[in-house]
Amino acid sequence: MATFFELQEKNRKKTTWVVALFVAFFLWLGLGLDLALYFKARAHTRPVPATVYRETSPGSYQEAELPPGAIRPYEKKSKPFRPVFTIVIGLLGASLAWWELSSAATTVLKAVRATPVDSDTKGPGRVFHNVVEEMSIAAGMPMPSVWIIPDRDPNAMAVGLKPGDFHVAATEGLLLSLTREELQGVVAHEIAHIKNQDVRLMTTLTVLVGISALIAEFVARCRYHGGSDRSGDDDSRIGSIIFVIWLLTVLLAPLATRIMALMVSKEREYLADASAAQFTRNPQALISALEKISGAAGATHSISQASAHLCIASPTAADLSEEEGLFSTHPPMSQRIARLRLIGRGMALAPSGG
Repeated sequence: MATFFELQEKNRKKTTWVVALFVAFFLWLGLGLDLALYFKARAHTRPVPATVYRETSPGSYQEAELPPGAIRPYEKKSKPFRPVFTIVIGLLGASLAWWELSSAATTVLKAVRATPVDSDTKGPGRVFHNVVEEMSIAAGMPMPSVWIIPDRDPNAMAVGLKPGDFHVAATEGLLLSLTREELQGVVAHEIAHIKNQDVRLMTTLTVLVGISALIAEFVARCRYHGGSDRSGDDDSRIGSIIFVIWLLTVLLAPLATRIMALMVSKEREYLADASAAQFTRNPQALISALEKISGAAGATHSISQASAHLCIASPTAADLSEEEGLFSTHPPMSQRIARLRLIGRGMALAPSGG
């Protein structure tokens, strides 16, 4: 099993690749549009009479007059390619990515209407705060900020991009339905996501999924009045092909980013479960918590599908099925519980230190 440091480095590299791909996507948005418009403009450039030259000596030419009755050739003189949209949209994309990522955790917490918890909070919130503090000490890391989500369905999430900006949030339903030991198991799971730094990767993906969806919706609502082009010109055909590829790229971007999130989200749940068992030395507590979470009747309405991979359980309860769906954000709950039972048996058989 990889060490925490190896997992952190692996997730840092993944995050860098994800951001690089997003910037490349924005560059393609501009470049594809520039190329499509360039070739379309070339196709509709009016031909002009070509200048005819004659060779006066080896390697030397001068303009010549056509003989009587000769047909003067025509040529297209198109404007040079200027990557205007590439530069503008590329800079806009980089700026938007930086701005969104700098406030990603705040954006997610506002979206779920979370309220902060501190040491002066009373009731279940105080217990939650104390448990987060205990599990942070057990994991050997600074304590993240603590939040409560106003939702009756039991669920929890971790979010953040860098030290000092990590947060753990739980729904009111989770705090009211779990015992203190079970809450320790859930919090340890979320703390593991932070320590492994996969929460950094998943927070980044959450932002990019949202931005790509907005761009695709904007493009889908636009009206295109290019009309059919029957000129048969090669430049026109090239421009049309590039535009179709560009349009498909934009419209399929939300699906592509969602698949990227799915590719890295499922296995990390098993890893966080195992890490939680290591922090608490009590896998049965997390098993009991997951059983209660899976036994809840409703969905977590406060958390959108775009943030589903940040949660301990699918907000839509899609992980209750025995079969792992192609687009599910979490492995089946039954499989996670089965793995935790194996970990528990292994701990029971392991010799105790003395």
